[in-house]
Amino acid sequence: MITVHGLTIALPLAALAAALSASDAPARSQFRVVAAFGSYDQPVGLAEGSPGVFHSIGGSGPEYAFSVTPRGTLTQLASFANGDIVLPVVSAANERFYGIVANGFPCNVFSVDSHANSLVTYSQQTICGDLNQGLPDGTLLGVGTQGSTGFYYVFKSDLQGNITPIYQFPHGEQLPNNVIYGSDGNYYGAAWQRYDGGSTNTAGYVYQVTPSGTLTKLYNLPPGTFASLSNFVPILQATDGNFYSVTTQGGANGFGSVYQLTPGGQFTTIYSFTGGQNAYPEALIQASDGNLYAVSLGNGYGQISRITTAGQYTLLHTMAGASGSCVCLIIQGSDGVIYGTAGNNGPQGGGDVFALNLGLPKPAPQALSFTPAAGAAGKQVRIWGYSMLKASVSFDGVAATAVRNSGPNYVFATVPQGATTGPITVTTPGGSSTTQASFTVR
Repeated sequence: MITVHGLTIALPLAALAAALSASDAPARSQFRVVAAFGSYDQPVGLAEGSPGVFHSIGGSGPEYAFSVTPRGTLTQLASFANGDIVLPVVSAANERFYGIVANGFPCNVFSVDSHANSLVTYSQQTICGDLNQGLPDGTLLGVGTQGSTGFYYVFKSDLQGNITPIYQFPHGEQLPNNVIYGSDGNYYGAAWQRYDGGSTNTAGYVYQVTPSGTLTKLYNLPPGTFASLSNFVPILQATDGNFYSVTTQGGANGFGSVYQLTPGGQFTTIYSFTGGQNAYPEALIQASDGNLYAVSLGNGYGQISRITTAGQYTLLHTMAGASGSCVCLIIQGSDGVIYGTAGNNGPQGGGDVFALNLGLPKPAPQALSFTPAAGAAGKQVRIWGYSMLKASVSFDGVAATAVRNSGPNYVFATVPQGATTGPITVTTPGGSSTTQASFTVR
């Protein structure tokens, strides 16, 4: 047992040794426990704020926010009141990490930075839910419900914790905790038609919501798609432009599926889970090799698998030795390793933070937009995109000397002397990306 800033962690010596030696053999395929937590202590979600520093939420009354490195170094950033329910954090444009804390309704948006005792709690809000990602305008996108009415919303939050609804779903429709920003500037997710005339209905649909609040149903999912375990229904837009997601039930065998949906609404089931441990998917990402990686809930503990966009399945690791819900969430780190949190799967009887090193390449950056569109030398520009940690920036080939990250989605760069009008290029250890639009130097 070790205690770091008041946070007691049970970290097995074997896991610690694996963590310390991981950098010596990065090409080996290796699953390891980064940090193991005690009984009922369930970390949920990871957000990488700077290279190799991940932020998460843990605890089982009271809960707390913490950071962890791949070597297992933990720092407690904030603690919450007993009875508070704290939802996973996302990285924002101001070098802080935002989440929502609730003890019933109303609730509060909060933020922490990378230091201990950094909690800031904002004014109470009536819509409570999950923050999912930072947007190009610097706000945060999320989904949640209003306690007094039961309506679900896609919403935005500014960095002062003020929530603004974008679209209100009909009464009786429930949103899983995931919505994404699409390449066309619209928002995408799945809605679960949980209640129909007082009885349970396990159908749903994939939706598009415009920033002005217009909803389009892209595809109606059949009955048997969702169930009471459908809190985690990830959706992503892959590099091929198509959307990929999971059904927690359904598919050819009734144990869930991975599907592809084109922006035009063409639906294809690319893999159906088979049962046993290979059942009930709840996490899905696309990694730097272009393949999909999923975690299935199974019968009490999870399995990590690789699924190509053509539907070829490969089992990678089974997390054994515990009972209860997995609640496994994964991301790919800037080092190419897949990291995740698992509940009730840790060697100490609680949850854990884990790493799966498959020798994948570091993710390539995607520099997609910037603001302002024009300025003179010395002007600071905010660049938005994905996988942009440890970035250098050039303006039409002229290197910016002042560059800083705010998580993987935001880079701030100062226009250098000698820059001319042209695109902006962001370079990271994973590659380079150049914006389609040009920055105008005045």
